[in-house]
Order: sequence, then structure tokens, then C-alpha cells
Amino acid sequence: MSALLDQKYAKLFFLLDSDGDGVIAEDDFELMAERVVIAFGEQDTARGEEYAQRMARYGRALRAAADTDGDGRIDEGEFGRALLRVSDDFDTLVGPLYEAGFSLADRDGDGLVDKRDFGTFMVAVGVPEDAAGAAFDALADQGGRLSRAALMAAAAEYYRGAGPSATSGHLLFGAL
Repeated sequence: MSALLDQKYAKLFFLLDSDGDGVIAEDDFELMAERVVIAFGEQDTARGEEYAQRMARYGRALRAAADTDGDGRIDEGEFGRALLRVSDDFDTLVGPLYEAGFSLADRDGDGLVDKRDFGTFMVAVGVPEDAAGAAFDALADQGGRLSRAALMAAAAEYYRGAGPSATSGHLLFGAL
């Protein structure tokens, strides 16, 4: 694995370890989903429930790919090794999670997200507000809106890309 992918995967591990206990487990996905749903005021709504379900599906898929010792928890080593495999199946395993987040942030359903809603989502998952703003600025179109396609391309680049670290996809969760 390249040094850049190591850095990106370490940052992603830190974000997914929502409770900060050094491992990723089912409760981390529940906690992150709860934070995001609350940030958008979608508790007890179909949109909030759909996001939580997609987060849980991603957690199960990741655990199936990564939990090599079968203890129900994913340590950072297991995570890094598995993410290479999971990234190959980005469209089916990882992409739906980003689609769900985008759908929640796209409050009016027009296929575009503004900086405020993007920031709300990113801060809820643990990205510092300034890093979320910088990521949005790098990804948004000239009108100051982020399309679903731009987000999905950036997310795929984050998981797969080992090229130059200054591209917008590599900066999705903040500077490395």
C-alpha cells in the first residue's frame, strides 16, 4: 500500500471509530448515524431511518471484509488491509454509504448540496469545520453547489487514489 493510502485510511479509521476506543464495531456505525441524523433534524423520519440502515449495511459489509479474527471488531491493521479490497468494490460496498449521506444533505432533492449542508454532514461525522469548508470549496461547481457525481468521484478517488495528494478527492476529509 502507498504512503498516501496509508494516511487516508488512517484518517478514515479515526472517523469511523466514532467512540474513539481504537476499534471499529457496530456501535460506531450506530453512533455516527445518530450524530448525522440529529444534525439534520431527521430523528424518527423515513430519511433518517434510511440513512441509519445504510450505515448499518456498510458496517456489516466492512466487518465481513475486515474482521479477520472474528471478534466483531476491526482494528486499524485489519481496516487498512480490507479497505484495499473493499475499494475495488466501491460502487457496491462503499458508494451506497456516500449516496445515503448525499441524499440526507440534499434537503430539497435537487441533486445538489450547498456548503452549509455539506458542512453539517461532515462535522457530524467528525471532520473539523474548516476542513469540511475547504473540501467543499475544492469540490463545488462555480455556482457554489456540490453535485452527487462530484461527491461520488471524490469519494472513489479518496478510497482508491494513490496519486498526488493535493487533488480534491484526497482532501475530502481534510488535509493529510
